[in-house]
Amino acid sequence: MCFIRNLNATSLFNRRGRLKFKFQTALLPFPNLSNTMKFFSHFYLENHMYFNDYLKYVLIFAALVILLLAVSQYLRHRMDTKYRDLSIIALLLLILICGTQYLSYSERQNFAADTSRMVGFLNALIENQKVEKQDIIVNSTRLSNGMIVGIKSQYYEVHFNQDFSAYTLTPINLVNNNIELIDKE
Repeated sequence: MCFIRNLNATSLFNRRGRLKFKFQTALLPFPNLSNTMKFFSHFYLENHMYFNDYLKYVLIFAALVILLLAVSQYLRHRMDTKYRDLSIIALLLLILICGTQYLSYSERQNFAADTSRMVGFLNALIENQKVEKQDIIVNSTRLSNGMIVGIKSQYYEVHFNQDFSAYTLTPINLVNNNIELIDKE
């Protein structure tokens, strides 16, 4: 669907007396109103601060055990190079898994820090607005200017000062009322 912009009628009639229009048009799409906005509940934010990556820990432990067994077999049978090759493969696997674990660990730390700041803000908002935890939803997992907070059935835009120690709530109306509430996962 499109709408027409800049209608210029240069002459209304041609020589035969019929209407004649010359249009300068630019086709602009309508805003897509079918997308849903994601909102997160207080419960979701509290429970998603901590992740458990047991599978990666098991893989690291298994690679470490394989490395120790391969090194001990290599030291016992120095002439057999298959244990040396196996120990090198296990060492490289251990380094690879530890590297990916460190990257995901630092990402989880950042996510946990952002989420804990958000939960602290929501707790202050609950206390100031005198509402229940179930009555508040937010459209972001990290604090940012311009994020939207839903309190009961009213929506507010949040503006923070420079160090995020104070905030103001401005009532807003949503253009798109299609909301996906992420409460439990």
